[in-house]
Amino acid sequence: MISFRKLEERDLELVLEWRTSEHVTQYMYTDIEKDLVNQYKWFEKISNDDTQYYWIIEVKNTPIGLISLNQLDRTNKKSSFAYYIGDLNYSIIAGRIHPYLYNFAFYELGLNKVYAEVMRGNDGMMKMHKHYGFTHVATFKDHIYKYDQFHDVEYFELLASDWTECTKFHKFKLTFVL
Repeated sequence: MISFRKLEERDLELVLEWRTSEHVTQYMYTDIEKDLVNQYKWFEKISNDDTQYYWIIEVKNTPIGLISLNQLDRTNKKSSFAYYIGDLNYSIIAGRIHPYLYNFAFYELGLNKVYAEVMRGNDGMMKMHKHYGFTHVATFKDHIYKYDQFHDVEYFELLASDWTECTKFHKFKLTFVL
């Protein structure tokens, strides 16, 4: 049902639509203009960067969102990650997507830590992180300036040792092509 495929040039227009939609951009650190030329420049940049990888989330071959590993640090075996559901018709399954990425990160890439920063107010995402065993480590006060005001950011991390103890999610494995 769910699959992940590497982001391709043919996806850029759709991803731009998602990324500039209000339900996605409200919790992102930056807002981008709806500019396809800049989208292609961004794609060119990330395509040549082995510290970040992006995948299209598909349900029955229908693109519904984007998931990524970012700031991949192979020396220290850690990475941040991000994701969003672009097609709100599929928001009901948003919570079932994460374990696939965690299993890939810990068992295929051999990472020790996956971490995420969440803008205060994104309660659903914070709840989801806690559900999957993340630890809330810090609050960065007035960390992001957006919409003419400062926003706090919550920092969460999940260690491989904690994930391996939580066996109920280990069956969620799919292919992620780098």
